[in-house]
Amino acid sequence: MTTPRLSPALALLCVLTACGGDSGKADVKKTGAKVEAKAEVATDTKAEAKVRPRARATEEARMPAPKGRVVALGGLDGNLAATKAALKAAGAIDDAGNWAGGDLVVVQIGNLLGPGKEESAVLKLFDTLAEQAGKAGGAVHRLAGASEILNVALTFEGVSAQGFKDYAAEKPIADDPRIEGLPKAQRGRAAAFAAGGSMAKKLAEQKLVVIAGDSVFAHAGVLEDHVKYGIDILNTEGKKWMLAQEPMMPNMLSDLGPARTPKLRGQEPFCGGVEKVIEDLAVKRMIIARGPEKSGATMCDGKLLRLGPVAGDASGGPEIAEISGGAAKFVPVAAGK
Repeated sequence: MTTPRLSPALALLCVLTACGGDSGKADVKKTGAKVEAKAEVATDTKAEAKVRPRARATEEARMPAPKGRVVALGGLDGNLAATKAALKAAGAIDDAGNWAGGDLVVVQIGNLLGPGKEESAVLKLFDTLAEQAGKAGGAVHRLAGASEILNVALTFEGVSAQGFKDYAAEKPIADDPRIEGLPKAQRGRAAAFAAGGSMAKKLAEQKLVVIAGDSVFAHAGVLEDHVKYGIDILNTEGKKWMLAQEPMMPNMLSDLGPARTPKLRGQEPFCGGVEKVIEDLAVKRMIIARGPEKSGATMCDGKLLRLGPVAGDASGGPEIAEISGGAAKFVPVAAGK
């Protein structure tokens, strides 16, 4: 019997597709397996993307995971009595003013300085509590607010007479025409708070933004531009300026930055931007200070909490914010005496 001969073109096609054998089926199986494997990898990648923070440079801003409650305090403004009342309501201190919070985490969202007459005492109290809390398994985090930045910029609006007297003996580290041009009563404070001065060095340790547990904290707010820029980068830039390692105030410490931007403090904050930020940072909410005008405290379906100063203001009485068990709430505080 004569075996039929194939044309050269058909013979080549059979070589490529393995005509008349099982190898073609095997290749199809292998190809199918590869497609399935790629599909699984793609699915896994998508699943990881949903939980992986997309923000760049946020590692140093993320504090160790809280073991228990987190309490946020608004502006202290140099008011010792109101500060102690808020800390007492938080369960952070005892009647003697010592740490009693155990593993509690306290976040003070800036404006520790202000028009009160007891700035120095408030600063010392927080230095002591930070040390005591660390030994007890808790933590105290202080953020840089608008008041801290303005003081380093030698803008002393609202500072009390006592606030100048507390630093009268300070001397500038070098000839500074900005200090020499100030009224004599202000020069000691200016020497302490000018970039590179003794107080500026202490303030340099206070970040603009921190992430603790499922919340991100800033004085005035975290915007999409801040996240894209890099939270750790802007924190570092602020620190370098206060240490006099950078001569000019960074843009992110101006009205553009997390301590001073007005964009989330009005009656109609951009909630879409808030949602994007908390998604990128893999948190549930943002906690900031309320603006000076009367405005709402809970905004954007609970994703934005705006906290008033510990002494209260036109928007409400003294309060703190408490985060426990994944939920956040405002807690009223009895007025300090």
